[in-house]
Amino acid sequence: PDTEVIAIDEAQFYDDDIVLFCQKLADQGKRVIIAGLDQNFRGEPFGPIPKLLAIAEYIDKLQAICMVCGNTASRTQRLVNGQPAKYSDPTILIGAKESYEARCRKCHDVPKE
Repeated sequence: PDTEVIAIDEAQFYDDDIVLFCQKLADQGKRVIIAGLDQNFRGEPFGPIPKLLAIAEYIDKLQAICMVCGNTASRTQRLVNGQPAKYSDPTILIGAKESYEARCRKCHDVPKE
């Protein structure tokens, strides 16, 4: 049977080639569902997500609950040894012992140093 739906998770970790790939699939009549973070731990646009958002026909932006105050959260706080990661830390860490939690704009903290 022909594939009708293609789902891609963690799209923020792909390079920009995913944008053309998804465009081609959509042009072939496929339904393409993409999930990924739109911001990195610094609160900046993350990977190809802004370009994918630009070509999307439908966008559902989900929210979480801030782990500090309980308000609606739209950001990801990276913690290293329980403390907010510094701005200068690498965007992507492989095999590191960091953790993440949902934060609202007010509680999101990225120390400059």
